[in-house]
Amino acid sequence: MKWKMSFTMIPTQILMDERLSRSCLIVFWVLTVHIFRGKKFCFPSTATIAKEAHSSRPTVIKAIKELEQYGYLEVERFSGGVSKYYLKVLV
Repeated sequence: MKWKMSFTMIPTQILMDERLSRSCLIVFWVLTVHIFRGKKFCFPSTATIAKEAHSSRPTVIKAIKELEQYGYLEVERFSGGVSKYYLKVLV
């Protein structure tokens, strides 16, 4: 996917949370990039997130679980491996 030149911010709350790994921060950032104007969710595949985060798929899955555990992300899972991600902290 070609991205136009733009900026995405990570909320200070998540950036300063010492419980979160670097992978969590990067995965959260990638998810913010996928939030479209007017929407409260995004639905990139774990393969897409892994590619854009320069991480492995297992690392992304672990980071998503951590973000869920600490309340920064809500995941709605559907059959066929599709997931809808709701970021709980938005700027």
